[in-house]
Formats: sequence, C-alpha cells, structure tokens
Amino acid sequence: METIYLNGRFISKEEAKISPDDRGFLFADGIYEVVRWYTRSFFDMPGHVTRLKRSLEAVRIDWPEADDFPSIAGKLISLNGLENSPAMVYLQVTRGAARRSHNFPAVPVAPTVYSYAWGFVPDKGAALKGISIILKEDIRWSRCDIKSTALLPNILSFEDAFSAGYGECAFVRNGYITECSHSNIFFVKDKILYTHPESNFILSGISRKNVIKTARENEIPVREEPWPADQVGIADEAFISNTSAEITPVIEIDGIKTGSGQPGKITKLLMEKFHE
Repeated sequence: METIYLNGRFISKEEAKISPDDRGFLFADGIYEVVRWYTRSFFDMPGHVTRLKRSLEAVRIDWPEADDFPSIAGKLISLNGLENSPAMVYLQVTRGAARRSHNFPAVPVAPTVYSYAWGFVPDKGAALKGISIILKEDIRWSRCDIKSTALLPNILSFEDAFSAGYGECAFVRNGYITECSHSNIFFVKDKILYTHPESNFILSGISRKNVIKTARENEIPVREEPWPADQVGIADEAFISNTSAEITPVIEIDGIKTGSGQPGKITKLLMEKFHE
C-alpha cells in the first residue's frame, strides 16, 4: 500500500481526496519540487528547500511549513520502504480550494500540500551512449525561473521530441538555446563549459548548480553565456542535467553530430565526479 502526505497527514493513496475547486486543478496555480534519494541521504536538500521557498514567494502562496519538507520527504521514504533503493520524492503546493475566480481568494484559504515517493531505476544506457535531441521554439512564459506546475508547453514540446524518437527537446529564444523541457543544457568548446546564465528564462536547476560547482573544483573554466542555436555544430561536447538522470551526454542536436558523436572527455569526467 502506497503512503502519501496530504495536508498534514500521512495516509494511503486510496484515502486521498482533493477538492474539485482546488486552484491547482482549475488554474495550475501551484508550484512543485522533486528531490532524489540516494539510499543514505537526499541530494542537496537545502538547495531544494531554498528554491521551494523562492517559488512560493514568487507566486505568493503562504505555506509556513516549507522547512518541514525534509522531514516529510524522509518519512515518506521510510513509510514506503525505500530506504535502500534509488528513489524520488515529489512535493506540490497549490493556493488551495476556493470558488473559481481569476483573483486570489478574497478570504485566504489553506494551501493544498501533496507529496509522495517512488522508487526508480536510473537509465544507465542513456548515460553511457548519449542521446539525440531536437530544437524547438521556446513557447513558454517569461517566468521559467518559477518551478510552476503549469507545464503544458513543456509537455507538448517533449511529446513532439519523444514521439519522434529523441531524448529531449531544447528550447530556442531569440536565437539562443535556453534550456530543455525538463533539463538544463551545457556545451563544451575548447575545454570551456558553457551554459545559459540564471535568468527568468531558465529554471535554476539544482543539478545545474552542482555541475558548475564540480567543474570549477576540477579546474574546468565555466562561462555562463547563452549558446547560439545556429552554432550547435561547432560544440565539442554537450550534455543535459536534471534531478533524475544527473548528467546525460548529448551526441546529436537537430540531426547535427556533436563533436565525435560520442560522449566527450569533459562530460565523462563531470559524470564521474558528480556521481562521487
């Protein structure tokens, strides 16, 4: 039986009930976080909590118990018997249930807080062989730095990529690659690591932050500069990063081979160091 967390209680998933008036259901009026469990601890939980609070503040949702997320996540791991397995914990906080209206509820309501955990098997094949991705126009809104549950543009774009046999979709805005549908993206040229700077056009990825930190610790120069979409062919290497897959090499972009068409040396070094 799967145990979840809903509004202050740990209950079976079958018991869970959420109002049809919940603004998360009606408007996607909410934010979320996903953190990875590594059988001994969560990966950079403080970073996730900091980003969670930032997203809550940005959308003006008041959840005073945000600092309780680590203990909620830890108990979900324990209650679902996942202590010794690779696992993920998802958290979603919406503005709560109120009669449908575009303005915030006139009388404040309690947020709806939902969290659950699941075990998973990392895709080692993609990490070893690399993936091919495509480029698509960035049709998302201009606050991609908020980890909003409103992911329809991401979903539509990724489905186009997935159904065509690609592993990801990278977005292009004003001629530059921003990020991917659920990943950050990096390029390597002349042993220098490039990635889009933090802004309202990308999510400040926890894995992204740690990739940059790992690169600098290993004396790999990092430039937080946007990569031109029309220059994917000159990159020596490319890779994506996200919570579930860590680092995944990109060997082809829009039909253009990246470097040798194999995972590159710097990518493999960062994968090794990141995993350590």
